[in-house]
Amino acid sequence: KVVVLGGGLAGCETAIHLARDGHEVELVEMRHELAVDANIRHRVILLETVEKSAKIHVDTKAVKVTAEGLVCQGADGKEFTIQADTVLCAAGQRSRLKTVEELRDTAPYVVCVGDCNKVANITQATAQGYHVALHI
Repeated sequence: KVVVLGGGLAGCETAIHLARDGHEVELVEMRHELAVDANIRHRVILLETVEKSAKIHVDTKAVKVTAEGLVCQGADGKEFTIQADTVLCAAGQRSRLKTVEELRDTAPYVVCVGDCNKVANITQATAQGYHVALHI
């Protein structure tokens, strides 16, 4: 039994994959909706598939991982434990702008592209890199 912590695109796709491999899957997301970072055309099919693949907990925060599974807090403030053998973290990312600023003076031309600027997806990062390369 697996709990996937994080209901973004990566978490939803992981939950679907694990369910197709025969695992019992529960998906925990602290926001009200799943896969808000997914492409609008892809999202509809993704949501239909994940709802068939996993038990979903939205508006739910992770409190801690224990030997029994994942302790969560629901929207009502009450804690509960989701029993699991494995807890997989797909909880998201943060930009590391401080690191970028530390490197800014190490070369004559430094450009921030992709997740170091703003966490996004590969399509956006590739487009940013392409446009920067046009001006080198």
